[in-house]
Amino acid sequence: MPEPADQSSARVKASARAVAMASIQYTDRPQARFEVSPAYSILVSAQRAGLPLRHDCGGKALCGTCRVRVISGTTSPMAERERLRLEAVGAGPGERLACQTRAGSDLELQAVLPLDRSVQPT
Repeated sequence: MPEPADQSSARVKASARAVAMASIQYTDRPQARFEVSPAYSILVSAQRAGLPLRHDCGGKALCGTCRVRVISGTTSPMAERERLRLEAVGAGPGERLACQTRAGSDLELQAVLPLDRSVQPT
Protein backbone atom coordinates (compact mmCIF):
# COMPACT_ATOMS: atom_id res chain seq x y z
CA MET A 1 0.00 0.00 0.00
CA PRO A 2 1.52 3.39 -0.97
CA GLU A 3 2.27 5.78 1.86
CA PRO A 4 0.42 9.10 2.08
CA ALA A 5 2.03 11.97 0.18
CA ASP A 6 2.80 13.95 3.36
CA GLN A 7 4.80 11.02 4.85
CA SER A 8 6.64 10.41 1.57
CA SER A 9 7.48 14.11 1.30
CA ALA A 10 8.78 14.20 4.88
CA ARG A 11 11.00 11.19 4.16
CA VAL A 12 12.50 12.90 1.07
CA LYS A 13 13.16 16.08 3.07
CA ALA A 14 14.83 14.07 5.86
CA SER A 15 17.09 12.22 3.42
CA ALA A 16 18.04 15.49 1.70
CA ARG A 17 19.16 16.93 5.06
CA ALA A 18 21.23 13.81 5.72
CA VAL A 19 23.57 14.52 2.80
CA ALA A 20 26.78 16.25 3.83
CA MET A 21 29.87 17.40 1.95
CA ALA A 22 33.37 15.99 2.22
CA SER A 23 36.63 17.35 0.94
CA ILE A 24 39.51 14.98 0.39
CA GLN A 25 43.17 15.78 -0.03
CA TYR A 26 45.10 13.26 -2.10
CA THR A 27 48.83 12.67 -1.88
CA ASP A 28 49.19 12.56 -5.67
CA ARG A 29 46.37 14.64 -7.18
CA PRO A 30 44.28 17.79 -6.52
CA GLN A 31 41.85 18.10 -3.63
CA ALA A 32 38.21 17.26 -4.40
CA ARG A 33 34.76 17.79 -2.83
CA PHE A 34 31.89 15.34 -2.95
CA GLU A 35 28.57 14.52 -1.29
CA VAL A 36 28.56 11.93 1.49
CA SER A 37 25.51 10.23 2.90
CA PRO A 38 25.13 8.16 6.05
CA ALA A 39 23.53 5.55 3.78
CA TYR A 40 26.88 4.82 2.08
CA SER A 41 30.48 4.37 3.14
CA ILE A 42 32.92 7.16 2.33
CA LEU A 43 34.41 4.88 -0.33
CA VAL A 44 31.06 4.31 -2.05
CA SER A 45 30.17 8.02 -1.77
CA ALA A 46 33.47 8.93 -3.46
CA GLN A 47 32.89 6.34 -6.20
CA ARG A 48 29.35 7.62 -6.78
CA ALA A 49 30.84 11.09 -7.27
CA GLY A 50 33.32 9.72 -9.81
CA LEU A 51 36.31 10.17 -7.50
CA PRO A 52 38.98 7.52 -7.22
CA LEU A 53 40.04 6.17 -3.85
CA ARG A 54 42.44 3.28 -3.62
CA HIS A 55 40.88 0.03 -2.33
CA ASP A 56 42.91 -3.01 -3.35
CA CYS A 57 40.58 -5.56 -1.69
CA GLY A 58 37.43 -4.18 -3.28
CA GLY A 59 36.17 -2.47 -0.11
CA LYS A 60 35.98 -5.52 2.15
CA ALA A 61 38.20 -4.26 5.03
CA LEU A 62 40.89 -6.80 4.15
CA CYS A 63 43.79 -4.62 2.99
CA GLY A 64 43.73 -1.18 4.59
CA THR A 65 44.58 0.69 1.36
CA CYS A 66 41.46 2.89 1.52
CA ARG A 67 42.63 4.56 4.73
CA VAL A 68 41.69 8.18 5.18
CA ARG A 69 42.72 10.53 7.98
CA VAL A 70 39.72 12.38 9.41
CA ILE A 71 40.84 15.98 9.89
CA SER A 72 37.43 17.26 10.97
CA GLY A 73 33.84 16.09 11.20
CA THR A 74 32.05 13.16 12.76
CA THR A 75 31.94 9.60 11.48
CA SER A 76 30.21 6.34 12.32
CA PRO A 77 31.49 4.34 15.30
CA MET A 78 34.36 1.98 14.55
CA ALA A 79 33.46 -1.71 14.38
CA GLU A 80 35.81 -4.43 15.59
CA ARG A 81 36.64 -5.58 12.04
CA GLU A 82 37.85 -2.10 11.12
CA ARG A 83 39.77 -1.68 14.37
CA LEU A 84 41.60 -4.97 13.82
CA ARG A 85 42.54 -4.10 10.21
CA LEU A 86 43.78 -0.64 11.22
CA GLU A 87 45.85 -2.19 13.99
CA ALA A 88 47.28 -4.78 11.57
CA VAL A 89 48.46 -2.12 9.10
CA GLY A 90 49.84 0.18 11.79
CA ALA A 91 47.41 3.01 11.09
CA GLY A 92 48.03 6.37 12.71
CA PRO A 93 45.74 8.48 14.88
CA GLY A 94 42.53 9.63 13.22
CA GLU A 95 42.78 7.07 10.41
CA ARG A 96 39.70 5.14 9.29
CA LEU A 97 38.89 2.70 6.50
CA ALA A 98 36.84 4.55 3.89
CA CYS A 99 35.11 1.27 3.00
CA GLN A 100 33.78 0.86 6.56
CA THR A 101 33.19 4.46 7.66
CA ARG A 102 30.11 6.56 7.10
CA ALA A 103 29.80 10.32 7.46
CA GLY A 104 27.93 11.85 10.37
CA SER A 105 28.57 15.44 9.28
CA ASP A 106 30.59 17.44 6.79
CA LEU A 107 34.09 15.95 6.64
CA GLU A 108 37.60 17.03 5.85
CA LEU A 109 39.63 13.97 4.87
CA GLN A 110 43.13 13.15 3.75
CA ALA A 111 43.87 10.02 1.69
CA VAL A 112 46.72 8.16 3.40
CA LEU A 113 48.01 6.23 0.37
CA PRO A 114 48.51 7.51 -3.19
CA LEU A 115 46.29 6.14 -5.94
CA ASP A 116 49.34 5.17 -7.97
CA ARG A 117 50.77 2.04 -6.35
CA SER A 118 54.25 2.90 -7.63
CA VAL A 119 54.34 6.16 -5.63
CA GLN A 120 55.55 5.76 -2.06
CA PRO A 121 53.57 7.63 0.63
CA THR A 122 55.36 10.55 2.26
